[in-house]
Amino acid sequence: MKKNVLIKGILVLIAIALLTMGFTGCGVVIATTGTVYVYTDSWDDYDIYMDGIYKGYSYYTYSYFVIYNVPVGLQPFLAYGWWYDGSKTQYITSGANYVTITTW
Repeated sequence: MKKNVLIKGILVLIAIALLTMGFTGCGVVIATTGTVYVYTDSWDDYDIYMDGIYKGYSYYTYSYFVIYNVPVGLQPFLAYGWWYDGSKTQYITSGANYVTITTW
């Protein structure tokens, strides 16, 4: 009788361990967005657009403008300033991406 209880207890523990591993999984998480640091190469202040949508205003000369949660893939960026304009299309990956827009 004690042997059956011991075997049943071990089987229950094995079943719980297998179910726990099955429900938690060990899948890979694939990032679908990245962070973009847009840099303009001249002294002008710029309105920054991505894919035709206004993203903000760069207040500082020769500085980075940050755009978060940018979808992975080919993205067009535009910078419209008082004196100069520029654009660049770049493939965005997950993680940090640096986009330099030539505005001269």
